Amino acid sequence: MSLSDEDTIRIARHFLLSSPPGEFEDVLSDVRELIGNDDLLNKGAFDIFHTYNIEQLIPVDVPGKDYKIILSKYSEIEPTKYLDSRSNQVLTVDHTKGVVTEAEPRDEELSADVKKRVENLQKGVDAYVADHYLSGLATVFPSQDNDKEYIICITASKFNETNFWSGRWRSVYRVTFQDGDKVKISGSMKVNVHYYENGNVQLNTNKEYGETVDGSDIATEIGKVLRKAEGNFQTQIDTQCANLGETFKGLRKRLPITGNLFDFASNQHKLVASLSGNK
Repeated sequence: MSLSDEDTIRIARHFLLSSPPGEFEDVLSDVRELIGNDDLLNKGAFDIFHTYNIEQLIPVDVPGKDYKIILSKYSEIEPTKYLDSRSNQVLTVDHTKGVVTEAEPRDEELSADVKKRVENLQKGVDAYVADHYLSGLATVFPSQDNDKEYIICITASKFNETNFWSGRWRSVYRVTFQDGDKVKISGSMKVNVHYYENGNVQLNTNKEYGETVDGSDIATEIGKVLRKAEGNFQTQIDTQCANLGETFKGLRKRLPITGNLFDFASNQHKLVASLSGNK
């Protein structure tokens, strides 16, 4: 029984969106070979690349600038256009190539209050990322629905093909300015690690976090919140990984009741002899 075109694309989409960090192109190559029909795969290509880029918080270079922005649903104006709040530009993105093809001024200027909050949050988050990530990137976006709400996206990836592992950290926080200089911060952290030397093991874990803080100096306060939230999450992951050895021991077969390893080599001959009736 052959699959319909729709089912074929749906299955290909599932495989590609499940690609481990840094291995999307490898999975794509395998999927192309399995399907053997580029015309069919191309029908679903835009949706697959677009979804992968915004879900995985893939960064792109901003033309003429010395920084990158993170692609996400929070800055998306339409599937190929994204807001760069730092320069107040609209960026056109080619999702299949992962590049910005055009940058044009946004029709509407950000208000002075929004611009100031974006700058303060970006300053605080950049300082935090520089101190705690080897190759991290953060982007702050004003909410498109609420001028008192801002989104912080953080992403960091590490790929090591020589040693057969890859990993990605993603964080998304919603920052809401409330009355009385109070700021509510809520969000989630996600980690995906793939280790594939002589095997195939993946770690997928996430944690949510939230608290309300004093927003009079948000550039400083946001760093404190992120340091506490992400530091605790990393400690939790480290503890879990340290206990993996004992966990796997519980999955392995225990010793016989004698407490000694069974000597398969010397007993194999006796077993065969008894089955054949020989001595």
